[in-house]
Amino acid sequence: MRYERVKVKRDTNTVHNVLVRPWEVPLLEFIFGEGNIEFLDQFEEVADRDGKHDTYPEAAAELARLAKVYGSDPKSGVAHANSVYGNARAGVRTLAKLIDEAKAEDAKAAKAPAKKAAAKPRRARSELAESLLS
Repeated sequence: MRYERVKVKRDTNTVHNVLVRPWEVPLLEFIFGEGNIEFLDQFEEVADRDGKHDTYPEAAAELARLAKVYGSDPKSGVAHANSVYGNARAGVRTLAKLIDEAKAEDAKAAKAPAKKAAAKPRRARSELAESLLS
């Protein structure tokens, strides 16, 4: 599985260069603000502990992981992951679509020359998440 390297600007003095799964980008944009995520056009294959390629997670388990990792709104108690992807089955369906999209992009990048693997149709994924939440 390919992970994408992005730069997250928390504030004017704090910038993090992180490697994330493609479907986590809308969540980062929600938490830190859309203008605070910079795409570096770098993708990396990540292996699991056994040295094999990381596998794509099941959407329900991934939604639970994202809720745990990114926490929740302190005032409302609603998990940030649920605010972005939706609650219950709607959230699982939205996340499943984003995971399937990432699979398709990875397969396309594996067939394409190395230079084309860095192409970034960015807004499409973010717009998909927003349109599914509306």
